[in-house]
Amino acid sequence: MNHDRAPIDIRLAPGAEENGLANMLAQLVRQNLEGKPHKMADFEALAGSIAIVADDAGVALTMRFERGGRLTIHDGIVGVPHGTIRGPGEIIMALSDMPVATSLGLPIPDPRDKQAVSVVRSVVRALRKGELHFHGAVFHPGLFVKLSHIMSVNG
Repeated sequence: MNHDRAPIDIRLAPGAEENGLANMLAQLVRQNLEGKPHKMADFEALAGSIAIVADDAGVALTMRFERGGRLTIHDGIVGVPHGTIRGPGEIIMALSDMPVATSLGLPIPDPRDKQAVSVVRSVVRALRKGELHFHGAVFHPGLFVKLSHIMSVNG
């Protein structure tokens, strides 16, 4: 970790400690930022909120980002989020295995990377079946692209 930077500010709001998905996402983002410091620029530029709903698990959370690099994760949907990701928990967690999105927001896997191709196929399949939804992505594309960068374990 780069010791010249302030500590990564990721917090669980009161009540979110009991939300397993909130804990997993907080840990995922922290590990990605610590392991890949080049992702900090996107983290520090994020401002807005994204709700994530895992329909099959009956779990929801809100990720609230503040410019300068602060993330607070709340249990449930808090306020009116700028966007929402809704779908099966397994597919939502698989999004972290997606290839890093291009500047246009499109994750293009290396065809030789069978894991990445498989993940993209499962996400596309869930979108086609209507199991996975990205609400607000058209109106806040920068928020979704930056979120995909900091959540991806790739790149």
